[in-house]
Amino acid sequence: MSEALISLRGVGKSFTRGSTSVTALRDIDLDVAQGQVYAVIGYSGAGKSTLVRLINGLEQPTSGAVLVEGKDLTSLSAKEIRQVRSRIGMVFQQFNLFGSRTVFANIAYPLQLAGWSKEQQQKRVAELLTFVGLTDKAWAYPEELSGGQKQRIGIARALATNPPILLADEATSALDPDTTQDVLRLLRRVNEELGVTIVVITHEMDVVRSLADHVAVLDDGRLVESGPVREILAQPKAATTRRFLDATLRTRPGDGELARLRETYDGVLVTVAVPDQHTIGGLLTDVVRDHDVSFEIVHGGYTTIKDESIGTFTIALQGDSTAVERAVEALSGAATVEVAA
Repeated sequence: MSEALISLRGVGKSFTRGSTSVTALRDIDLDVAQGQVYAVIGYSGAGKSTLVRLINGLEQPTSGAVLVEGKDLTSLSAKEIRQVRSRIGMVFQQFNLFGSRTVFANIAYPLQLAGWSKEQQQKRVAELLTFVGLTDKAWAYPEELSGGQKQRIGIARALATNPPILLADEATSALDPDTTQDVLRLLRRVNEELGVTIVVITHEMDVVRSLADHVAVLDDGRLVESGPVREILAQPKAATTRRFLDATLRTRPGDGELARLRETYDGVLVTVAVPDQHTIGGLLTDVVRDHDVSFEIVHGGYTTIKDESIGTFTIALQGDSTAVERAVEALSGAATVEVAA
């Protein structure tokens, strides 16, 4: 893995409200590698917004260390933190565009603050408008734009000074599904074509599935699970992750569905996750042939992670106990397998 561009080490954050102390984050450890798209997912109140404010230096941790490009933000002066922040672009849920300024002026604003000449500003804004596909909107005002167009301008503005890091805080939450996919495709281009490292804050598993390489799951201020998106989706360990998957992808049965399947089907319920949609049939056929068992597919389907597919199927595996155990062992050698308790 590339050297971490962002690191959190034992990070905790508490706030005092009156006489009460509220803990927003507890002992968080994570690393975001250069060039990665790293998603942080959690329900409301999980601590996602606090995490963003720590990474961009708007808040200081109560405990632990936050490192950005190797610099520990807890040891920097206010001026030095501003310098670090200038290398981080921000994309917001509600776009945060200046309503009284044109699209051109909105994108040029951070360039003005950075002291770019007017000629440099014009060239850079033109480049960005081309990149986000809105060259015809340079002199429009935000009120004349759709939500998706506003977010494209927000992304262009965030990229204006060529920051190596982009924080996208619920960037698609205010958009309809089709527009969401358009914005996610644009963010993928930002990562793949410009080499920008992206940290995505979201409560939507579809965003994680479509965009991210790596995901961290927050629950009540704790990091309950993290890893490559493919691995987490194939075999989630934390209950919070399972709830997200049950509510969105529906490729593995929840507790209620498992109970219904037990009543309906004989055999041992086994969930099998395979990385390629063309392997499940051959894999199950080989197991049946070699281990004298039979099966029924009772739940599941395929989902797309970026441009690749992963299949997650629950099967009722039938046969004597020894044969079933050997069949499960054989499946485990070729796929991610979980036997229902």
